[in-house]
Amino acid sequence: MRQFMFVPFLALAACATVGPRGTVPPPIRTAARAAGQSTPSNLTDASTVKWTRLYCTPDNESHFETMSSALEQINFAPPASPIFIGGGGPASKVVFGGFEQNWGAADVQSGKTHPTPVVQWITLLAGKMVLRSTDGDSRTIGPGDIMHLEDSAPCRGHITQNLAPGATFLEFVQ
Repeated sequence: MRQFMFVPFLALAACATVGPRGTVPPPIRTAARAAGQSTPSNLTDASTVKWTRLYCTPDNESHFETMSSALEQINFAPPASPIFIGGGGPASKVVFGGFEQNWGAADVQSGKTHPTPVVQWITLLAGKMVLRSTDGDSRTIGPGDIMHLEDSAPCRGHITQNLAPGATFLEFVQ
């Protein structure tokens, strides 16, 4: 039996929204990614987190954008060493989702899109998925990749497909 452990980053970030000085640097847009690429954070720099934003424009079409946010080093869990914290915001629930092998393949074939049910953060915990926006762009995400889904109705939404040879698991923070 394969076991894995993860730290629900977004749940942690949702609870810790400001540093000791009471300010949170605003997120910034970063350089555009090539179509289909995920937006991983730089694993050598703990002071910045990156994610992909899926948003809707007034014409109800969805689009991707790469975002980043500076994190502030604080004494978060004494007596442990300080860590970088920031971003987040209020959250009312955290849930986990399991997607079976080939989930979403029929939607890809038919072109059936769906909006996110609520504005939410997702973090892929295990597996591999591709999300396609209505403008034709796509992002493939793997373990540790973070997305902020803002394409709620009346937006046309997106198409999601599990690409893993087995199940894929996501954490949703709403």
